[in-house]
Amino acid sequence: MAVHEIDTILSTLRLEADPQLGELFDQFEHNYENKLWHQLTQSLCVFYSDERSKPLRLRVYDAFVVKFLENVNELSLVQFLLVSLQNVTDYDESLRYLTHLKQTLEDIDAKKTRNDGLNNHENGCLFIDIEIARIYLLKEELIKARDLLDTLEKTIEMKDNVPLILTGSFYSANAQYFKIKNDFNSFYYTALLYLSTLEDKNELIIINKEPSVELAYDLCIAALLGDKIYNFGELLQHPIMELISDRTDYTWLSQLLNALTVGDLSKFDTLINIQIPKTPILAENESFLRQKICLMSLVECIFSNNIRMLSFQDISNATNLPKEQVEHLVIRAISLGLLKGSIDQVNELVSITWVQPRIINDEQITKMKVRLEEWDEQVRALAERMEKRGKPIWV
Repeated sequence: MAVHEIDTILSTLRLEADPQLGELFDQFEHNYENKLWHQLTQSLCVFYSDERSKPLRLRVYDAFVVKFLENVNELSLVQFLLVSLQNVTDYDESLRYLTHLKQTLEDIDAKKTRNDGLNNHENGCLFIDIEIARIYLLKEELIKARDLLDTLEKTIEMKDNVPLILTGSFYSANAQYFKIKNDFNSFYYTALLYLSTLEDKNELIIINKEPSVELAYDLCIAALLGDKIYNFGELLQHPIMELISDRTDYTWLSQLLNALTVGDLSKFDTLINIQIPKTPILAENESFLRQKICLMSLVECIFSNNIRMLSFQDISNATNLPKEQVEHLVIRAISLGLLKGSIDQVNELVSITWVQPRIINDEQITKMKVRLEEWDEQVRALAERMEKRGKPIWV
């Protein structure tokens, strides 16, 4: 497109923009005229990251960015479009934009000749497909979304050096699917993978990737209700939990997870009795939560006391369960991989050979320190007795 046409377009947009953004339009014009594509991409990143650009984002994309999109960093280009579509409520319109951009990038790649110095847009197209799957989720077209996500997962696994923004977007969309399906286990682990991608400090990432209070809440609920999640240390020590601790209406979640971690039945009962009426999803799963705290009480009893042999009565006392339910509880714990051991039904004894490793909190570390100090004192006392009794022989 002729330079004077671009000047006209930018002049028109500048008149409608916030005055504070005027300098950016000067940069757009200068960088475009001098074909400084990298600098132009950086200026556009600043523009799209500014909240004051919201009213004009899509128009800048339509009237300006599409004129030279083959010269823009592909991942930044997709982000420009995604940020522009944030205020578009018509999902079908968003799909049309994304599909059109993908087709345009594929057409550019089809015309690419060998050794022409141009990069292909494979990552950009993958990025678009992930966001298309996300729109399918918003449209409640779950089968389409799952099929596309499964295809993308295979593609991403086969690629080398996948940009972190791509893997983050994929994990985010996948977690969104699992949340809709109430698959607590898959959501929990996928959301944690997503959080691990937020460490990228690339200056060209303009989409807001800050973890939200909603994600922190969803992770806590998934940790509570996941039937394969019995180690909460990774979540409790993650910075996202600070979002919960800063909200007085959500602090009970971290307290409840801590109660589960240390098998604190009394604290658990207090919290659950208060929150069950206020939280329907917990009310629906109250019996499961009570089974979970019993399992964690059993594990904590073994861990904190370093006990390898427990009677059914010991377990009954630790878990507040009737003695006739103890055997079922131990079998359940073994089947879940929380511990290994054997049950002597005749003598009502449980022999423990292994307990699942886990991340422990400060309280548990303190208990371990006390145990080590006690063990050290016992060893020292034993050594002194042996030395005293063995003197005649040694002499």
